[in-house]
Amino acid sequence: MKYKLFLIVTLFVLTAHLTAGSEFTGIFTEINPSATTIAFGNQSGTAYIWGNNPLNSWSNPALLAYNNGLSWGWSRDPWFEDIIHGMYLNSSYLSYSNRDYGILIPMINANGKFGTTIDYGEQEAYDAQGHLIDTFNSYETCSRFAVAKKLFHYNLLHNSGNSDSFTLSAGYDFRYITSNLPFFVSDSLDHDIVRGTMHGLGLLGHFMHHQRLHSANSSLTFEVTSGYYQMNLFKSEMPYESGDIPLPYGNHFGIAGKITYNFGSSISLPLHFLQENVSFCYVYDTEKLGNYDSEWGCGYELGFFNTLFLRCGEYHDEQGHMEGNTSGIGVKFNINSVVYFEYNYATSPGGDLQAEQKKTDIMISVDLMKVLTKK
Repeated sequence: MKYKLFLIVTLFVLTAHLTAGSEFTGIFTEINPSATTIAFGNQSGTAYIWGNNPLNSWSNPALLAYNNGLSWGWSRDPWFEDIIHGMYLNSSYLSYSNRDYGILIPMINANGKFGTTIDYGEQEAYDAQGHLIDTFNSYETCSRFAVAKKLFHYNLLHNSGNSDSFTLSAGYDFRYITSNLPFFVSDSLDHDIVRGTMHGLGLLGHFMHHQRLHSANSSLTFEVTSGYYQMNLFKSEMPYESGDIPLPYGNHFGIAGKITYNFGSSISLPLHFLQENVSFCYVYDTEKLGNYDSEWGCGYELGFFNTLFLRCGEYHDEQGHMEGNTSGIGVKFNINSVVYFEYNYATSPGGDLQAEQKKTDIMISVDLMKVLTKK
């Protein structure tokens, strides 16, 4: 008896809004799990080194070298919830970094799997006459591992509280992908889980100028970063029954700049977790997949006392005919500058299918060096 999986038609429609056409499989690996970087323009994480959240490294593993401590990041994305009920993208990762090198490993997520899982929910299978045969749960998972190292750090200037420096880091990531979703209609529900792998390399340069001001030990810090990530270096494929289908390959390029003003002792803050600074950040990113036209996004962030972050941006994908504004908010608390908790929320354009997408992530970070040295 022949079986027909109605899910396939829906998936072709949805994936067309992530990349124009069906050249690739495993398109979910292109969905950034970080609500922080989504708020800057949907894919803008290639050069954003601030935040310490392991999810932010999705677009460039090299930025892990700028994080600090042990951090766990978790996110949930009700992907196109207005179209398919019960369809979610869940991620969970743990990182350790000491501002020199960093590692990332997948952790168990809300689906009970490791790393990033897109859950398509319970699907129904019908025979050729339209009779219900069975139901099954369909999903795809990407378990991502990454390492990063600062290649060198050079002090360009250091005197009287002023300093200039440049740092270059490199990162590598490995993605192990599993799927129980046949790319084309299968003759049987009894198909094996399909497996594939992806390898990626990233670079990130960071220039920082620190200027001490004369009023009450205040200071100004200016930072510029530039990042590049080559995704799926070997153009790996997934071996489906109907043939090998390429996984997404291409590159990300991004630049970012941040200005931070530290008030020093000129103000007294009422809450102990507030820090005496305000910041402004600008982020710009491009992404090119295969032979498709480049996508780009840009955004801004206003930070208040390293606790409240307001974000906005815009995203443009001419090939997939998707564009629109992004927005987000972040809230961070710290306990004795040792344990940090962060919540982020973002919205992004959903194209013709849905007005906007929503994403939430949380991060818990512990500065292990302060814990170990604390008496």
